[in-house]
Amino acid sequence: MASRSNPKIAAANPGVTLPSATIAQFHRSDSSGTSDNFTKYLTASAPTAWTLGGSKDWKAPGGQGSKGSDGVASSVKSTANSIGYMELSFAQDAKLPTAWVDNGGGAFEATSANAAKTLASATIKGTGNDLALSIDYATKTGYPIALVTYEITCEKGGDPALVPLTKSFLAYAASDEAQGKLDAAGYVPITGDLLTKVRTAVAAIS
Repeated sequence: MASRSNPKIAAANPGVTLPSATIAQFHRSDSSGTSDNFTKYLTASAPTAWTLGGSKDWKAPGGQGSKGSDGVASSVKSTANSIGYMELSFAQDAKLPTAWVDNGGGAFEATSANAAKTLASATIKGTGNDLALSIDYATKTGYPIALVTYEITCEKGGDPALVPLTKSFLAYAASDEAQGKLDAAGYVPITGDLLTKVRTAVAAIS
């Protein structure tokens, strides 16, 4: 369907002159955590419209596949009237405009700061220093399509020669200096109680 003739798209973009053109759709052709995260969001936010569940492989019919977030970004950049999904950093590097997402609490732009609001509302599902998070994709307080990347290491009993190096690396990753560089790179810094818990977990490595 052409974007101009789709009433839902037109209603979500008041005052915008939309092209009378068919929308080209791009998805990941390879198995990916990005697809898994995006389809989990679709499952949580629109369960009656998206019935294919969460998966690392794109299961919806139609559209065109491109390999990697860089491939999707390149395809969208080189194709008029197109849309796709990718890591924010790839969209920023390719200078692509991004869609604002509204879960009912107002539309949120895809920025590190807005994704940080979602991360701040996540619940810890692990115990002790296991800080695995459960993201609320239905959140109305931030940009909801956020994905957490974990650093995993043994808390005790590791190679004595490598423990100081591992601990030093993770301590730097959790430092104000390192976290302060993430926003510009298109990633989300950790803040507040969660950052305090991460630093406590790193300090416990021995």
